Amino acid sequence: MLVLSIVDIIGTVAFAVSGVLVGIRSKLDLFGIYVLALATASGGGIIRDIVIGREVPVFFIQWKYFAAISVTMVTTCLLYSMVNRVMSFIVLADAVGLGVFTVIATYKAMEYGLPVLGIVFAGVITGVGGGILRDIMVNEIPLIFRSEVYAVPSIVGSLMFYFLYDCIGLCINIYLCVGIIFAIRMISVKLRLHLPVISKGGTEPTIDRSRKNFRM
Repeated sequence: MLVLSIVDIIGTVAFAVSGVLVGIRSKLDLFGIYVLALATASGGGIIRDIVIGREVPVFFIQWKYFAAISVTMVTTCLLYSMVNRVMSFIVLADAVGLGVFTVIATYKAMEYGLPVLGIVFAGVITGVGGGILRDIMVNEIPLIFRSEVYAVPSIVGSLMFYFLYDCIGLCINIYLCVGIIFAIRMISVKLRLHLPVISKGGTEPTIDRSRKNFRM
């Protein structure tokens, strides 16, 4: 379906952008930046295909993903001085990728006939998988394991898509749920919402510096 292909590429580009920006800020060389972009943009999809039982992940058999990531890397590197002025650009790109990949994975898991828990798991692990790989590769604690509200938007969006599937059109459902995930993620960053963190003195919030400087 055309709409799925378009949305899939949008998500791939969004996650590739976040991977490139993190790579540059982590002072990786060009090869390292490209590998990080590949891992960020493809990691979730590869995990999704493994979860739903696909023999060969689609990322390895369709050239469009490599092309999209390659073009995105070159473009982002060339425009880095401009993009770097927007402190929240990584957060924005990551939120778009989170929404898109969660919804697409939820839909594909439903097509494969998984039960609702399997569907939500596939959606969430796909949405957060690329970000987990990205953060681990630059020696950071992945967002999903910090106090930030990161997996919650993915869970909400996946459940919404599942329950609205027979109620509204597919295209509307896709755009609506991607928008909901994006909105929840951005609002949580803007309002600095967080889950409790256990420490020696009790619970305390931990907010990443790049998110602390976020401006709408």
